[in-house]
Amino acid sequence: MNFQNAILVVAHPDDEILWFSSILSHCKGVLVCFGASFTSQQRWDSGRSALMEEYPLTKVRFLKLRESDAFATADWGNPKQVDSGLELPRGRSSVYEKNATRLLRVLEGELTHESLVVTHNPWGEYGHEEHVQVFRTLARLKQKIGFDLYVNSYVSNKSIQLMSKCAHSLDGNPSMRQTDKALAHRLRALYLENDCWTWIVDYDWPTYESFYRVIEPVDETVPGTRASVPLNYIPGNFNQSPLRKLASKALPTTVKSLIKHVSPGE
Repeated sequence: MNFQNAILVVAHPDDEILWFSSILSHCKGVLVCFGASFTSQQRWDSGRSALMEEYPLTKVRFLKLRESDAFATADWGNPKQVDSGLELPRGRSSVYEKNATRLLRVLEGELTHESLVVTHNPWGEYGHEEHVQVFRTLARLKQKIGFDLYVNSYVSNKSIQLMSKCAHSLDGNPSMRQTDKALAHRLRALYLENDCWTWIVDYDWPTYESFYRVIEPVDETVPGTRASVPLNYIPGNFNQSPLRKLASKALPTTVKSLIKHVSPGE
């Protein structure tokens, strides 16, 4: 598969190198959807703003939509897919749903004339509500515009339940690509320098990534799956601890951000 004509669409700054290092230097353009946090008071906000001004790849464009406060609020034990992404608890879905409407409008304008798009998989890699939202937005646009849509194969123990509901929508013949560890290390250093790296500091990229073409509406329930191994399984426990569940319901956002970043974030 040749990705030189592809537009890569990711949710957050650093997603482009975490989950797509093998194609980042090959695709013709990159759109990063979100910028500032929900409150604009997270520890990475100022760093992200500075990084956007000095990002070394000119084909990367930052759309700078404001994040919702959706991370770690869905029921990943029994995830329910909705048009905006995943069903969230009452009181937490308003901004998330508004962002879905904004994304649909903005990305339709950006992608109207494109034929190939790559993005997050339907289960959001390790399980991120906004990754799922970006995928579902693009799945809707795929039906409207008609571009080919490809997704990566990263999965964790948290997201595997949703993967089992979605994998039928993917072509079973993946395109394998070797990760670009030199570029990954270079961009990680830049994110760390600006204090806005949201993943494991010493993360070791796999040797290969695989990409699947989306061939069916993801909402249709089909027994079994066409998708074959290999999957890029992300080691570690990404399920919410009791402390993080409590935080997501009761604590102020500024306190939750400290708990959130004890383990991988966006």
